[in-house]
Amino acid sequence: MAHFMKKALQLTPNQLLYQQKRYRGKINIKKPKIYFKKRVLNDLLTPFFDNPNKDKTLEQFCIDSQKVQVKKQLGPYDQIIAREVRNWFDNSKMIGCLHVNSMKQLDVFDVQVALFRENMHYKRYGTHIVNHVIKDTRYEALAPLVSRHTSFVFSPEINITALQKIIKKSKKMFILGGILEGQVLNYDDFLKYGEMDIVTAQLSLVQVLQNAGGLNLNRQLTHHQTTLVTRLEQIGTNETSSNDRNEQSVPV
Repeated sequence: MAHFMKKALQLTPNQLLYQQKRYRGKINIKKPKIYFKKRVLNDLLTPFFDNPNKDKTLEQFCIDSQKVQVKKQLGPYDQIIAREVRNWFDNSKMIGCLHVNSMKQLDVFDVQVALFRENMHYKRYGTHIVNHVIKDTRYEALAPLVSRHTSFVFSPEINITALQKIIKKSKKMFILGGILEGQVLNYDDFLKYGEMDIVTAQLSLVQVLQNAGGLNLNRQLTHHQTTLVTRLEQIGTNETSSNDRNEQSVPV
């Protein structure tokens, strides 16, 4: 009998005889209990002054940062660099504005060498210096493109084809726009007018005007000027001839 009862009890697993229960009920996740030490620490860390940026939006933060950046005064060394930048802007017929992603300095040096062989100069300056230089000038329209990822290519001659070919080889540089002979242009106009030959464009314009107005377009445009010149020449020749006759008629 004892042996039979022992086997019957062995059929019941031991896990059913135990039940785990959390001490003092469930934990309130939404409103956890704050103990005295933690409450004191929270009171000490609570700020006692008003946040000046409490009701500001993200756009206002961006605008304020740009204002602070523009109003930043230049030091003596920055003023020297600013004069150098202004000299590059004033004495360059072509200025390319580039966006440069993160890349190794060795790759940047290879681009500099390739541009220098084409009589172009790769430069990179601080944002506050460039904004100070182009402020209240004809280059001020370039300000939205200026950032810490912006670089410039200066050239005394217009050579868009070589610039585009060199920049395409670098996978981390992109042309944003530029300046041609003092005029700020976007990407499409910068490439379009840079690849255009001025002499060929002038010849085509003259040909179009002649075809539109006929072969007498030049004569029609300069009719009044030529008539005035011929009348003045006639008056001048008549006066000189009359003076010569008077001189001959006077007895000696």
